[in-house]
Amino acid sequence: MTDDETTGYADERRRLMVVLERERNQLIRNIETCRIRDIDRPFIGDWSLKDIVGHISSWEAEVVVSIRQVRDGQSPDLLRFAPSRVPEWNADHVERKRSLHFWDLFQQLQAGRKRLLEEVAQLTDEQIGADGAVAGLLLQATLDHDRHHWHDIAAKLAGMAGARAAERASIPAETAAASEERAN
Repeated sequence: MTDDETTGYADERRRLMVVLERERNQLIRNIETCRIRDIDRPFIGDWSLKDIVGHISSWEAEVVVSIRQVRDGQSPDLLRFAPSRVPEWNADHVERKRSLHFWDLFQQLQAGRKRLLEEVAQLTDEQIGADGAVAGLLLQATLDHDRHHWHDIAAKLAGMAGARAAERASIPAETAAASEERAN
């Protein structure tokens, strides 16, 4: 490995960590801007704000497991998750968390990010920053997922829900695409 590669890996790691923090902070700000009534009522589509927070924390837990698998030299299970299963998985996990209190889910969201950062801290710069590195792709998918949801919340708060046509940022779709690229 050359010094340029090492520097590049470290730069990519720093970039991902900065953007990961920025996107999560924006998500938190937008969640905190919502009204109390948005917590349990349909807010975006059929999902309440509580459903959205639970959904994001559920996916982040899957990413934490995947990062551990990368650290242990395994291929993450998430790479084999069929994107066609996402709607069913989302519905199942949102339903599982519906009985929980919003603030418990909000704490799960924050604790999940802390766990993710702890796991990422144990990876090398190369495991994160090398071209096609699975951990880097997982982190990019995670920050894209946060961005997608904070954009949706911001649009709803601005009275522009549905005005922004954007591709869905699905962690399994991102990782499936990455897995296919690695196989070729």
